[in-house]
Amino acid sequence: MTNPDYQYIAEAIKFIASRANHQPTLDEIGEHLDTSAFEIKRLFTRWSGLTPKAYLQTITPQRGAKLLATAKPLPEVKSQSGLIGGLSTFGHKVQIEGWLPSFYKSGPGYDLTIEYSVHDSPFGEMFVARTPRGICKVSFSSGLPLISFVSKLQRLLPEAKLVRIEPEPIAVFESIFSRNKPIDKTLNLHLFALPTHINVWRTLLATDPGTLTHHKAIAEAVGRRKSTLATSNAISSNPIAFFIPSHRAIDPDGQAGDYRWGLTRKHAMHAWECANIKV
Repeated sequence: MTNPDYQYIAEAIKFIASRANHQPTLDEIGEHLDTSAFEIKRLFTRWSGLTPKAYLQTITPQRGAKLLATAKPLPEVKSQSGLIGGLSTFGHKVQIEGWLPSFYKSGPGYDLTIEYSVHDSPFGEMFVARTPRGICKVSFSSGLPLISFVSKLQRLLPEAKLVRIEPEPIAVFESIFSRNKPIDKTLNLHLFALPTHINVWRTLLATDPGTLTHHKAIAEAVGRRKSTLATSNAISSNPIAFFIPSHRAIDPDGQAGDYRWGLTRKHAMHAWECANIKV
């Protein structure tokens, strides 16, 4: 899954996004990155299948507003306890297990071992942590040292034992990033959060690659129409980067809005999805 192109892609995206109304030429982008227009075109095509010109069309507020206007209604989500199935991400089955009140009886993370490792992706390094029941954390490093992610996870689950392991291929991740046909494997997630937050994340999983939604539509889908701020907080606190697609949630006016792992990465994810919409 190693992708050495992302740093160049990120710099190009920052430049393009800052001049979206101006529509910079390939020569201008190449000059900014100290390379040629030919290399920029080849880089974008290799990374996402999109040319820079096609990418420009994925980040405008006008296109965001158009996608919101044509988005299909989100399904109503009702609270469930225990294992939650019937979900998917990029065509792969997803199963979520949330925490039960008894989990905190002896302290958060009591008698729980969490293994963590670092993986490469088209969007930079990923910190991945998992319990015996499933993946509990996927974060993008954004240049931060590994210890910062480990410390945050330990604060969330102070009684848990955290163990670093050598990264092994994660079949579902590799299938998604390679753009192959989805494999018959389930992505198991073990999420430590309130049911109301998990409901929001389930709604995000109901969206399709290349589509967009907004927090008001999500709040309505989870039966909390008057709690848009709480819904926005749940979206921004999503612990599973990319695979629970909070990058598909934008502002109601079509603007990209904020993103926990950086606005540049949000643009990159949406462009990558648009190039791979067949999934």
